[in-house]
Amino acid sequence: MTPFPGHIIKVTGYMRIGMKISPLTVLKAGIPNYIIHLLGALADVDKNNEYVLYTNRPIPFDLGLPERFQTVTVTFPSPHLQFWYQIGLPMRMKSDGIQLFHDPVYPLPFVLPVPGVITVHDLSNYTNPGVHSFRSALSGRLFPAHLRKASQIMTDSFFTASELERLFPRAAGKINVIHLGISDRFRRITCKDTLESVGQTYDLPSRFLLFLGTLEPRKNIERLLEAYALSCSGIPHSLVITGGLGWKYDKLLKLISDHPNKNRIHLTGYVKDEHLPVLLSLAEFLVYPSTLEGFGLPILEAMACGTPVLTSNVSSMPEIAGDAAFLVDPLSVDSISNGINILSSNSELRSELSKKGLERAHSFSWRKTALKTLEVYEKALK
Repeated sequence: MTPFPGHIIKVTGYMRIGMKISPLTVLKAGIPNYIIHLLGALADVDKNNEYVLYTNRPIPFDLGLPERFQTVTVTFPSPHLQFWYQIGLPMRMKSDGIQLFHDPVYPLPFVLPVPGVITVHDLSNYTNPGVHSFRSALSGRLFPAHLRKASQIMTDSFFTASELERLFPRAAGKINVIHLGISDRFRRITCKDTLESVGQTYDLPSRFLLFLGTLEPRKNIERLLEAYALSCSGIPHSLVITGGLGWKYDKLLKLISDHPNKNRIHLTGYVKDEHLPVLLSLAEFLVYPSTLEGFGLPILEAMACGTPVLTSNVSSMPEIAGDAAFLVDPLSVDSISNGINILSSNSELRSELSKKGLERAHSFSWRKTALKTLEVYEKALK
């Protein structure tokens, strides 16, 4: 008995592209958001190619894609660990007539029957494994092998591309920088009823600074909490921290519970996608002093909502923010605190950054991301 009953019916097309989408079985944040928006944009701009989307577990929501995007669940020889990916997936790709495979997280099957494209969002699990989960850090050790195997490499920023070239000079000729886009749903929300309803749902204070991101070490929340403690007595704003729990978050939760101003710190947990633009519209400004980002999508999401942004002057964040954000040194608590004080007290600066941010956000789109991704697919096939 074949382990893959029921082959996909093939329709005439230019390319038959396989893509891993198993990250969509977890919360829609980070990588899952990238996959969802890339697929949606590819569906809009690419009317010829066929896509086979591979996962080891059912996707818990409807992707809303046309028929030329077909989802396949691979469980042979086991859906657990990487058995399905390293053994079952290459067999299934041959069976499905795949011509090109894209992994949007970057690992590739060691036995790959077709050219492979990978997206490298950042190198932190290779360069700084201590801020990652054990599984992610272990994956980082195999990073050089995946780079060698890839026919083409995509990065979200010139910063990540430069890091790749510095650490792996032989990969330089196959690196393509493709900025991420911004969803149309991120826009300024002005409806009073909507603002009040979402504010009540998360018990939000009247004036607040917003941090948006997964609770994990590299997001630099520990220094943000210290900076807020320094600033708190001189500003009227509370601090709202929005995002799901990542890894090594126990210390962060303890710091919050012991914080001298803990009554002004609000943890919302994971927020529904449709509520994010509302929270950003309600916030006085975004505080995003991360120490390392491959792109920093919350920066753009805030800008698209007209929300001023305070972010870091390192890694990809200045590249994405341009001159439309207030930049601080993420390793200096005093620098973060000073930025909070300045933005909290200077309404003219906030207004200026809001206008610049809206203009900046308009230069990024998922349509551009998809069109450039298609160019990389074609390069990989050649």
